[in-house]
Amino acid sequence: MSHNNSSLRSINGFLIIIVLIQLTSCAGSARFSEDQLIIEMEKTPCYGFCPVYTIKIDQAGHGIFKGAENTDQVGLFSFRLKKKEITDLHFAFEQTGFFELKDRYHERVSDLPTTFLSYRIDGREKKIMDYYGAPQELKNLEKQIEALVLSKKMKKLN
Repeated sequence: MSHNNSSLRSINGFLIIIVLIQLTSCAGSARFSEDQLIIEMEKTPCYGFCPVYTIKIDQAGHGIFKGAENTDQVGLFSFRLKKKEITDLHFAFEQTGFFELKDRYHERVSDLPTTFLSYRIDGREKKIMDYYGAPQELKNLEKQIEALVLSKKMKKLN
């Protein structure tokens, strides 16, 4: 009988270790913090085949990509940026003069997607709506963010 109790304790101990490993590995992969959000970019639909998605990046480089349609990744995904990539993005926002740009770029043109780009740093926050007529520097920044994120290995979350 003591052999059975000993075996049962060993199995219970083993199961506890497995559960703890699972919990810590899940916590490690889902570190994105909405409170620490620094960049958010959303692309809306058009009448054609425009990619529709939302990107969120926190200050630690954890990111969320939510693909809706016309993109290779449809669903909710996580990704990770390196420290240098975050630094490069901060520099790109600075070089673009993001906080000095208009809040809206819009003309009476139909069938274009809208890009919403938000940036938060040092207590400052700005959101720009780019439908039509934005300066090339802003377009380049949007493309840089998109290319960087889409180059990352993504982990499906749902």
